[in-house]
This record gives sequence, structure tokens and C-alpha cells, in this order.
Amino acid sequence: MKKIIFNKQQDFISIIEPASSCLDAQDKLKEAIKILALHGFKTLVDDKIFSGDALPFFAASKEERLRMFEAMENEQVKIIWAFRGGCGCSEFVEDCFNIEPKGDKVLIGYSDITVLHLLLNNHYNIPTIHGSVLTSLLPPTNQDIMPIINVLKGEKSEIQLIPIKKISEENITGTITGGNLTVLTQLISTGLQIHSHSYASLCHSRGSGNPEKIILDPRFHGDDNKILLLEDVNEKAYAVHRNLVQLKNTGIFECIKAIIFGDFTKGDEFVEQAIKSFYLNHIQNIGTYKAAGIAHGEVNHPVIMNHEVIINSNVLSFTSPFEIVENK
Repeated sequence: MKKIIFNKQQDFISIIEPASSCLDAQDKLKEAIKILALHGFKTLVDDKIFSGDALPFFAASKEERLRMFEAMENEQVKIIWAFRGGCGCSEFVEDCFNIEPKGDKVLIGYSDITVLHLLLNNHYNIPTIHGSVLTSLLPPTNQDIMPIINVLKGEKSEIQLIPIKKISEENITGTITGGNLTVLTQLISTGLQIHSHSYASLCHSRGSGNPEKIILDPRFHGDDNKILLLEDVNEKAYAVHRNLVQLKNTGIFECIKAIIFGDFTKGDEFVEQAIKSFYLNHIQNIGTYKAAGIAHGEVNHPVIMNHEVIINSNVLSFTSPFEIVENK
């Protein structure tokens, strides 16, 4: 993968809000811009980012949230950073298959932004950073911005893993995919569903009178070299288990070399038990790890998606394809 260079003097961070808003959104936006400015970044923000919608859980109308088009097609925008997650990305993502990106891009975000990670990774072959949205850098979460900046600078990253079901002592190499478990489950049977090469583009037609007929969907992209990252928040154990089983029944685990469970926060006391039951009973032949500090907690280690990583001696490591220059 070629080096993606961000020039602080020429390039911009585009702040997008493709999902939900929050209380005091304008004040928090100002604080986020200040944080980025302190680190030497220039920002672009659409003035209708919080214009509201008939549905109170969306930051703006679908048309306004589609402003990601402008960031993708603006050559001076190198970094697209989500202000917040929540819900809303899946409503407009099917309208994003015909963007013509101009220049190099990188997306930063997590949670509902999982939708956009899969869009950019699988449809446009763009690397993205699974890391803090801008509101997560502010109280009460106060996640640290420096790990993301270090990745953008090109520094190597290492994240300690806890093996919970180790299949082999050999190193595991692959590219990270995945993100929020609930979102991934909701994307089943869409153009963003994760597929292996052996499973890709194969769908049983429904209502055709021929249950054996196979149709091809050119939007499905397969890869048998994936490491699946999963996280979630505010989900009870039964929902976590149900979603994992749904992924398994869809065949997604056929293309997975290893699974990394990030944080599952604000659930109930049975979430860890539900995850354990799943990996013991349903995915016996896949190495499984836990990584504390990925997702909605006080720590959110950034992980580059659609970029080669390695698991060696219970450490997830990757080099960064990015570089920040002050002037060039």
C-alpha cells in the first residue's frame, strides 16, 4: 500500500456527522475543532451539520448527512473524521456506491461508522482507522487523541491481546474487518456484508420458485484473509449471542482467520458468558482473542482497517501507511 501523506499546510480534516447528534452539539463541535487546531490541523465543517430531521435521532436529513460525498470528492480533504456515531449511516450508504474520490482519503470513527468503514474498505479499497469519534475525545469519555495522531504520523502500533482460544502458535497475518456487532448483523444481505471468496456473490434467490438458483451481486467483495474485530455497547447478553449466531449462520466466519473481541460495554452481567458460549460451541477452529480498550471505554486503541496486520505472541501489530508533514 502506498504512503498516504497529510500536509498540515495544505490539507484539511472534514468533520462529518452521518448519524446521530447529541446534547450541546455545537459547543462540543467547537471544543473538538479546538483540540484538532492545537495539533496543527485545519478543519472543514458543513454549516448544516446539525440542522435536524423529522426523526429526532438523526443529526440532519438524509440529504445533509450525504455531505460525505463532498469530503470524498474534495482533493484537499485527506482525513474524514466522524463527529459521533449513534445511528443513521445505513440509511444512506446505498447512495454512496458511485462516489468518485479525489486524492487520498482516510476515515476515522467507530460504532455506527462501521457502515462507512465497510463502504470505503470494500468498495473503494481505502484504508480507514477504527478509532475515536470526536465526541469521544471530550468529557465524559475523554479518550486520548494521541494514539490516532501517532498512527497518522506513521508510527508502528502494538496492542496486547488476551488469547481465549488459541488454535496454533503460528503467526496470523491478515487484514482487519468488522466493527460494531449489531451494525454488522444489520448489514447482512446488503452490498456491504462481509464475504469470503468462496461465498462471495452467491445468494439464493427468493420467490423465484427455484431455491437452487444462484444469482450474482457484483457489489459483494470477498477475501479469505480476514481478521474479524467485534465490539458493542448497550446490548444485553441474549442480543450479543443472537447476533453472533446470525453472523455464523450467514457464513461470514468461513472467511475469518481469527476473531478479536474488543470491549462490550454497558451490557449486562451475562455478556462475557454469552461470548464464551458462542466461541466454544460454534467456532471451534478459529483462533479467538480479547483486546481490552477497543471501542466505547475510556481507552480506544486505533486499528487500521483494510491494511495488513499480524498477530504474534499475543500482540496485534501493524505498520502505518500514513505520514504527517508540516510542509511539503
